[in-house]
Amino acid sequence: MSDKKLIGILVRHGDTDANDANQFRSRLDPPLNAKGIQQAEIIAEAIVNSGLKIEKIIVSPLLRAVQTGEILAEYLGLEIEQDRGLISWSLGFLGGKDRDEYDELLKYYIDHPKSIPPQGECLDDLEQRTFDFFSKTLKGDKLTAYITHNSNAVVIEDLIRGAKEGRPESSEKSVDPGGAIGIFVDSGGKYSTDVLFGHEKEAEFGS
Repeated sequence: MSDKKLIGILVRHGDTDANDANQFRSRLDPPLNAKGIQQAEIIAEAIVNSGLKIEKIIVSPLLRAVQTGEILAEYLGLEIEQDRGLISWSLGFLGGKDRDEYDELLKYYIDHPKSIPPQGECLDDLEQRTFDFFSKTLKGDKLTAYITHNSNAVVIEDLIRGAKEGRPESSEKSVDPGGAIGIFVDSGGKYSTDVLFGHEKEAEFGS
């Protein structure tokens, strides 16, 4: 029997029109569309039916994450807490651009993590911000659901695995919008991740 303990759940926000238009979301602030609302309701029902005893919900302050968190909070009878530690990678001028058309430029900023997209932040800064946030919150004693973005999910998984396997803003990572990834720790203090709900996808960087 595994001695792993579930200590956190990363929930990707639901779908938006920017997702469907194949745009880099970055710091754009579109609301959930009808599909995204349905995805949030499905993940909320799945979490409730699983019997997981979530005691806290922390969300990115961007609208799509807040709305996803509010749906989950309604199902669980909880309040949400916003924290900028979960906000998506800022790609600056690339926000709203077509992902396929600008994919090579994105690869440059991933391969050169100290380079800063105009009006954005470098990948190193996203990684440090994510590390600082989770280093603090994962030490809490309450099972927490974190409503966040694909870029953040890629980074936390890569930090835990100790190797860069994903690309935070090109396509999708690990789970579809509305999916969830579990963060576990074993008796030796080793962290790991696994898909809890949703369809697993190839590791690539899309917020």
